[in-house]
Amino acid sequence: MLKRYLTDLTRNQKIHEYSDCIVIGSGIAGLSTAIRISRYTKVKVLTKSSLSESTTWYAQGGIAAAIKKPDKWKNHYEDTIKAGQGLCDTRAVKTLVQYAPKMIEDLIELGITFDISGGEISLTTEGGHSYPRILHAGGDATGEEIEKKLVRYSKNFGQIEFYPEYLVLDIITSNDSCLGVMAVNLATSTIEIHPSKNIIIASGGLGQLYELTTNPSISTGDGIAMAHRAGASIKDIEFIQFHPTVFKTNEGGLYLITEALRGEGAYLRDSFGNRFMIGKHPRAELAPRDIVVKEMIKVMKDQNIKFVHLDATHLPENMLKVRFPNIIAKLKENGLILSKDLIKVFPAAHYLNGGIKTDLKGHTDIRGLYACGETAATGAHGANRLASNSLIEGLVYGWEISKDIIKKLKSDSMLTEQKLLKKLNSVLRDSGPGVRSKLKTYDSQLNKDLENKDLEKITLQFRHLMSEKVGILRDDKSLNEALGFINKNIANSVIFNNTGKKAVELANMLSVGYLIATSAILRKESRGTHQRNDYHRKDDKNWKRHIILKRDNISFEPVE
Repeated sequence: MLKRYLTDLTRNQKIHEYSDCIVIGSGIAGLSTAIRISRYTKVKVLTKSSLSESTTWYAQGGIAAAIKKPDKWKNHYEDTIKAGQGLCDTRAVKTLVQYAPKMIEDLIELGITFDISGGEISLTTEGGHSYPRILHAGGDATGEEIEKKLVRYSKNFGQIEFYPEYLVLDIITSNDSCLGVMAVNLATSTIEIHPSKNIIIASGGLGQLYELTTNPSISTGDGIAMAHRAGASIKDIEFIQFHPTVFKTNEGGLYLITEALRGEGAYLRDSFGNRFMIGKHPRAELAPRDIVVKEMIKVMKDQNIKFVHLDATHLPENMLKVRFPNIIAKLKENGLILSKDLIKVFPAAHYLNGGIKTDLKGHTDIRGLYACGETAATGAHGANRLASNSLIEGLVYGWEISKDIIKKLKSDSMLTEQKLLKKLNSVLRDSGPGVRSKLKTYDSQLNKDLENKDLEKITLQFRHLMSEKVGILRDDKSLNEALGFINKNIANSVIFNNTGKKAVELANMLSVGYLIATSAILRKESRGTHQRNDYHRKDDKNWKRHIILKRDNISFEPVE
């Protein structure tokens, strides 16, 4: 599907020393895994922005774990399975919820301070949870608190080497085994090779494929695209979760309003002031996100409006100030008072439920290639992620990966490293598999001109098309129209013979868009976050199974 770049060993390319492990991404999944592995060996962390710029930073609501009676892991398990609507891997969910309390203990040991109430960790409820089990920090700044502490803690390790502003282009492979990564140093425009036999993709999500998203600008699906090019399986990528309550600022930006606000009792109202979730689900506003979004879309369509109202005016003002200081501040900037005004909200792309297929140890199809966090499809989320299960999943499966890599390194010999470097040199010399086709100089005037003139236009068209044709509601006609646009631009040399940042990101977005649309066409039913206008119902007989996409191959797997 994508044109491969062949290596151009010129003066503009640098080959680094071998490393036992490389982590791509610096969110909670990447940094926590790097910290654990660094206690045994040196680790490189490559990220295309600053260390703190990640989806973790923007996670307001909290992190889920059954840490207080009468709640227990079995309740957390049942809620997760129910939210996943038949596509969760039961083993993956069990691993997630049983180890969640230990992950909370580890975070506390790292110095992360969760909010306290009555001398105990404060817990709240979010959509789909049967008990209060959402821990939060700084009121509504949980992700920011965790990310800041992880960055600070990881910098204290001499065993972790950071490479911010490094855009990874591809995973270098030979015979389905990792040899390293190829990256662009965005500060120097140098193309660099980083050899390693253990590579962890923790690069986050793909929200920037859509016009309206809660994700930061870095969320362009890079990890999924490079894993697919390397030959890894992509699983259930049609399931894109849209967050129900997003607010548009006066400047035109988007601001997520955490589900925890509804957990504390806020309502959703239509244009007539009615609570439209009453009677639609036993938990009303705290129904799983896919159900809330579906009802919101229906109300917005029936009443010809572009938003519904979030109402917290009946809640105690003192509680709101303690729990949601950042939301209150943001609304104040926009002339609104949370305790007095109705807030206009609408859905926006938020989280990928599927992704790079892994087993319970984080392995992909490629030997030495792991994935964790949002970019991975562990099987824990199924067709719809349970609220606040994302941060804890990154921790749990990052821990599993770290244990696996450390065990493997203890049994490896230096000869393995020598063999890898010899094979890498052979691959680079022969322009072998897993390496992109001809790498042009990043800072050439040609690339800059193409970026400025064409790439922005194509990107805007693509994001609009994804929102309109491959968004919350889909059908065969719209999905095929999207594929037509994507296929046309995948053949565009302006994009794929260019190693500028915007060009690489757009190439990855098109690649991932192709995977989403293809998988969405195949799944002829409505389930969880995949809703089709032409197949309205869930079809367990034919579609209680996973869709697996590989290069030139589509397969289906039963639910475990």
